Amino acid sequence: MTDDPADRTLSPDEAFEVLGNETRVDILRALGGADAPVSFTDLRRRVGMTDSGRFNYHLDRLTGHFVRNGEDGYELRRAGERVVEAVLSGAVTDAPVLERTEIDQPCHYCGAPVAVRFREERVELYCTECAGTYAHTEPDDEGCTDGDADYGYLGYHPLPPAGVADRDPEAVFRAAWVWGHLELLAASAGVCPRCSATLDRSTRVCEDHDSNAGLCDACGRRYAVAIDLECTNCIYGESGAAVVGLADSAPLVAFLLDHGLNPFAPTAETLPAIGRAYNNFDEEVVSTDPFEARFTFAAGDDELALTVDGDLSVVDAERR
Repeated sequence: MTDDPADRTLSPDEAFEVLGNETRVDILRALGGADAPVSFTDLRRRVGMTDSGRFNYHLDRLTGHFVRNGEDGYELRRAGERVVEAVLSGAVTDAPVLERTEIDQPCHYCGAPVAVRFREERVELYCTECAGTYAHTEPDDEGCTDGDADYGYLGYHPLPPAGVADRDPEAVFRAAWVWGHLELLAASAGVCPRCSATLDRSTRVCEDHDSNAGLCDACGRRYAVAIDLECTNCIYGESGAAVVGLADSAPLVAFLLDHGLNPFAPTAETLPAIGRAYNNFDEEVVSTDPFEARFTFAAGDDELALTVDGDLSVVDAERR
């Protein structure tokens, strides 16, 4: 058993009570901006507090779990770093909005311009002409939905508010694609991108699927096979087309890299082709019991056919 206060688990109520003070948040931010441990006097000066006793009270509340008091001075523990990261990302403080704006990015399906919109840490994507990938019926703050004939919903990429700062709409889109793809890699590997716990994953198939007109009337999706991801620990949960569960597929990643398409470092020139390869694929449900499906991806004049089982694990890969 240890007496180190840093090893004591705080309850959510205790953690929020400790952090629910402006001076304490200022202390964490000051330590976050320091390159080395900071003395008591220097830290008080950085925070701008003259009352030494009062400052010591607030610093003492943080010391242990969020702040380490070592021989060279005060510095952040990992828990304190996470608080500063959340504050500076804007995730808990900012709510910027980017109104729907057309950018120089083609739709995966029809080649028409894509429009982007940022709200609530999401960069939402819309096609200006075709039906998109999903029926969009989630109401916005005014209670309106975007499932209309003018815009087809293509989905979204997560992005903290800081990702919008100092970027034009096209740069916001590229940043969101990279950020979202990295999260997708973790999720497709069964690791929650929020808390790192295990993800449960399952597949769904629309048995009455007909998307010849764009979206299926029965399920509201372009593709019949969908994957659901749910964290076993936190509230993270996502659903999407089968490609959501194939982002970490070695044959698919190798196929793209062989064609000069790096999904981990896309450029303005390569991103349209990467988007088409990931999103505009052919789908064939071979069997529902047991489940087996084949997805065919294209890059240049070549194709890659991936046959998957019920967990979307690749059981066969064939290049054509």
